[in-house]
Amino acid sequence: MRSPALTTLLTLPLLASNAVEAARFPRAVKGNGFLKVSVGTVDRPHKVKRDAIDTVLDNREFFYATDIEFGTPPQTITVLVDTGSDELWINPDCRTAATVDQVEECGTYGFYDPDKSETPPIGPFGGNEINYGDSSRPSTHTSVNFVYYTDTIALGDATILNQTFGVATESEGQTQGIFGLAPDFGAGFDGESPYPLVLQSMFDQGIIDTRLFALDLRHSEAETGALIYGGIDRNKFIGGLETIPIVRGIRGEPRLGVNLDSIGLTLEDDEEGPRAYDLRGDDRNVHLDSGTTFTLLQEQVAMPLLEALNATEGPDGAYYVPCSQRERGGSVDFGFGEGSVTVRVPFSDFIVDLGDPDICLVGVMITGDQQILGDTVLRAGYFVFDWDNEAVHMAQAANCGDDDIVAVGSGGDALADITGNCDADDALFTGGPLPTATRGSGEDRGDERGGAESTQTADSDSNDDDEDDAAVPGQRMSVLLLTVGALAGGLYNSW
Repeated sequence: MRSPALTTLLTLPLLASNAVEAARFPRAVKGNGFLKVSVGTVDRPHKVKRDAIDTVLDNREFFYATDIEFGTPPQTITVLVDTGSDELWINPDCRTAATVDQVEECGTYGFYDPDKSETPPIGPFGGNEINYGDSSRPSTHTSVNFVYYTDTIALGDATILNQTFGVATESEGQTQGIFGLAPDFGAGFDGESPYPLVLQSMFDQGIIDTRLFALDLRHSEAETGALIYGGIDRNKFIGGLETIPIVRGIRGEPRLGVNLDSIGLTLEDDEEGPRAYDLRGDDRNVHLDSGTTFTLLQEQVAMPLLEALNATEGPDGAYYVPCSQRERGGSVDFGFGEGSVTVRVPFSDFIVDLGDPDICLVGVMITGDQQILGDTVLRAGYFVFDWDNEAVHMAQAANCGDDDIVAVGSGGDALADITGNCDADDALFTGGPLPTATRGSGEDRGDERGGAESTQTADSDSNDDDEDDAAVPGQRMSVLLLTVGALAGGLYNSW
């Protein structure tokens, strides 16, 4: 029996004929033990420039998404891929979207009707409420209430049986369902969650060999990226993958977060050379969140970077630079593991084009809440989220050919002998010293006071070219690959 609120949402009038066409992705092609699901891109229409700026500032300019099939026969739904939340839910109330265009857009992403599934589904039962957004910025707040159903879902040719997910009974400001990839915020990585999340179900049902997924969002002009369950693509990063321990959020909750040790700036033809601002104490705590378009930093962390970029604060609280800065050679550099790995974000990705030839937006917002490294940073790195070992393995992202996917086995050293095939020239990078496969020695972090301290840095030595990059021997190739693309819309971190 379905709830009255759910019945209302499923019987909405058909949208106008001029609605934005749905993003529908080609059926997955299954390879030798892995599955690749392709997606495309959809641009959000903007009627006036001010609307475009407001949309960008509220993280609604685009989102990364994939298709999931629900029920039998399959009902295809496009969902946002979100490392900042933990649950899969669908069927937002499109009537509460911010604009008419977004209402129409929302209607193209598909809806699930349990009465049309022959599995049969179980539900509704229980429920949950989730609030999204930056608690220090009310304009970003959205929410959803949902009840649970259990049904078959499919990611391409990979079928997951008896998966529990949320079906919205009401929502506010949402235009799409959300595919949460974080651990249960209460139970954590190894605790007893109320039901198995999707990654756990994949492991339990033998689709993957380890609870791990790799995220490759690509640069801002690329049409597709990839989400690989149970494996990594060696043709999408440079050098070795550095292992960074996962840390809890500022409220003590389990999240996909790490310590950020420094923020740096590399400018082309800069006589001073690369600069780094070392972070201390709680200022190091950041979440890695694919559901957040921008990077959100505390004021004391962000200001040294913004001042170095000569950014000007606007009346909306955002920071702007001349668009000539976006085309200038250089990068914003994010250091992890006490110098062992640096992810360099080219200005062309970090500075956002608003359609004004003179003024561009810096991809950082000031927050009074949890710090977030959003898509403006994640696009430049190759990030492997490892639930089993509670770690994030990371390297500079690149693209040096077609897929070269290897399965990852169990154990803390399963990735130690896997090396990326790409060279520095394969990185999508503009200006300044090219990213290298680095393994720095790090240094004493000193006291644990907050704030950023400026230092001068030098390039680290690169890895040896002859480092073994063979696949892990004796392992069954058990990898699920999802390709994700940038779509109009957006979401914010949960709070």
